[in-house]
Amino acid sequence: MNENSVKIEKIKKSSKIALNVTNIIKIICAVSAGIAIVSGCVMVGLRGIVNNGFAIAMNNGIFSADDLELSFIDYNGIVRHLAEDGYIAETLGVYAVSAGITLVFVTIVLHFVSRVFKSFMESYSPFQSGVLKNLKIALLLITIAALSSSLGIGLIIGLAAWCVLNIFEYGCELQKLSDETI
Repeated sequence: MNENSVKIEKIKKSSKIALNVTNIIKIICAVSAGIAIVSGCVMVGLRGIVNNGFAIAMNNGIFSADDLELSFIDYNGIVRHLAEDGYIAETLGVYAVSAGITLVFVTIVLHFVSRVFKSFMESYSPFQSGVLKNLKIALLLITIAALSSSLGIGLIIGLAAWCVLNIFEYGCELQKLSDETI
């Protein structure tokens, strides 16, 4: 076995491990997304019962708005205000559904990442057009997610993704030339 074959076999072996891990995480995210969306909808659907229960707990001193500890998502005290006004079920339901939607997005990204690993594992070279297509989609989705959280980080990730894609495109061109030469 020559040196290139050994390197390709290492890439295939590590890609198989990465594919398995990615698929496991993808399944966990998909199931968690379903649970979060359903529980958020149920929470909003049963808002009368849930809000009444929280109101009783708040009146008896068992629960307070401080117990929510949602400060990382409490924009200008909105969560505290809604909880104190008795709209806790709606608030928690919306946050559960939004967490579920985020997990759906992560599941989609992981789907394309797992396709990249699968292509690596099955092909004779990592520089194939199918790999490039799935990599473009995955990096675009990651960049969109980063841009939605922070413009600066999104731009940095976008530039890094663009550089990686340019390197892969060049690798694909070289692989094509190599295949045509042989």
